[in-house]
Amino acid sequence: YILGNRIAIQSNTVTNVGLNDFEFAMVDSAGIPRTGLSITPQRSIDGAAFGACSNAVAEVGSGIYKIDLSSGDLNGSVITLRFTATGAQDRLITVVMVP
Repeated sequence: YILGNRIAIQSNTVTNVGLNDFEFAMVDSAGIPRTGLSITPQRSIDGAAFGACSNAVAEVGSGIYKIDLSSGDLNGSVITLRFTATGAQDRLITVVMVP
């Protein structure tokens, strides 16, 4: 809904609560989905340096991957996730958490 000149966005990503099966796509430099990647997951919490995520990434298929994000990975107001792999573009995703 719109409130004044702002749009309210609802989210189910709650601060310091784990989120299972968070899915994301990985593509190569041409934008083609890549399978069989060994992905390194990292997170930045409230603008801090990137650190390793608690859990490993698993492949779903067709260039889609998933990770179980722990409560520690999501213990902040703004979380930026970074997924890297040889042969793929870095995937950066920023999530604004609900207190």
